[in-house]
Amino acid sequence: MKITELIADSKMSRFQILAIVVAIVLTVIDGYDNAMMVFAAPYVTKEFASSASLIGVVMSGALIGMVVGSILIAPIADKLGRRLIGIIGTIVVTIGMVIAPLAHSLPTLLAGRIVTGLGLGMLLSVVGVIAAEYSNRRVYPIVMSIYAAGINIGAVLGAVLVGPLLPEHGWRFGFWIGVVFSVIAILIAIAAFPESISWLAARRKPGSLDRLNRTLGRMGHEPLPLLPDDQLPPRDRRGALRTVFSSKLVTQTLLLVLGNIALLVSFYFANSWAPNTLAETTRNPAIAAPTTLALGLGGILGTVVFGFISTKVSPRVLTPIFLIVGAVGIAIFGSIESHIGGALTEIFAASFFFSSGVAGFYQIAPRLYPTLARATGYGIVTGAGRLGGIAAPILAGAALDAHISVPMVFVIFALPLVVSALCLVVLVAVESVQRRRKPASVAADEGPLASLAN
Repeated sequence: MKITELIADSKMSRFQILAIVVAIVLTVIDGYDNAMMVFAAPYVTKEFASSASLIGVVMSGALIGMVVGSILIAPIADKLGRRLIGIIGTIVVTIGMVIAPLAHSLPTLLAGRIVTGLGLGMLLSVVGVIAAEYSNRRVYPIVMSIYAAGINIGAVLGAVLVGPLLPEHGWRFGFWIGVVFSVIAILIAIAAFPESISWLAARRKPGSLDRLNRTLGRMGHEPLPLLPDDQLPPRDRRGALRTVFSSKLVTQTLLLVLGNIALLVSFYFANSWAPNTLAETTRNPAIAAPTTLALGLGGILGTVVFGFISTKVSPRVLTPIFLIVGAVGIAIFGSIESHIGGALTEIFAASFFFSSGVAGFYQIAPRLYPTLARATGYGIVTGAGRLGGIAAPILAGAALDAHISVPMVFVIFALPLVVSALCLVVLVAVESVQRRRKPASVAADEGPLASLAN
């Protein structure tokens, strides 16, 4: 029996629950960090007398680093292990969080954001894989949805605990709180972030069997006499990057990359510019915090509800529906953003749906790839998606500087969600064709990975 089958068909142990909780806690750092820059943007704009375009570049700084961390560092995780890369990622995040509040110029602040993003990219390329691997078949959709909600949980924590204090203590205060959280994350990662059990079984290095059996023991399983011979599929042996872009997976990979880029264009546009736009319209920088709170609470509720529904309905079918509704919500916000009460309610509802799209991609991507290419494939999909996140604040700032009307800007940046939905529709069609062409023996070999991915 494969390790993946053993976990998929077993009850959840306390150790597995702890591993998943740690992965989610580390993800919350991403949400808090992104929210802090959104809260800080009105104050940074005033302090440095910046244009919307320049602030858009700074808001994209962390995403630039995340692309590098996710795409370039993720293949190293497939060689050195997920745990080591996760610990290094938390350390790099802390360094970047220290640089930001010490900045007295936009280039220095941008540098701090890029360093922070580099660490976050390293984290996101591995923590999602750990959350997926340590979940059994029954809880997998719910776990991945809660994991996806980690970004919004971090934003809510920032909005509730720190946002109201910025008018009195200044924008740097929020980043110093982030430094404290990041140091705590380092300690948590060192103490409790586990190694991938599939990676231990597949790498077949000296000591792998002992480490694997210790982990299995903590999960309540009997030790294995030998590493499973069937743990490593033949296509894994060719190298992670070649596997991800092999003839069997290249179409799915490109569809997920394009779909995730489009999704994150809209996601980061809404999370970056909805609070800032409302603050500009009302001439009240403090309104950015409650707007981010509305976005975060809507996202949390949406991803959790999505997780429960996806235990009955395939995320490949469910995600496009949520994305289309989310696109309508973003477009409507641009027309009512001058009415604070209605705008906050509407952006809450919009986030409920488009944030669930992130949960959908987090469910689909990890299970698409075999063990020794999983961090690489997942890192490429999530990292490339951040290109959309980088472009969104910059392009939106340029559009606003060009005096394009706010309602039109929101309509334009809602459309990528439609593109993302179409990519998933095509993905379902491609996989359906491949399943019809696949010999029955090959389909049986893929076991729980195939069923968990659907």
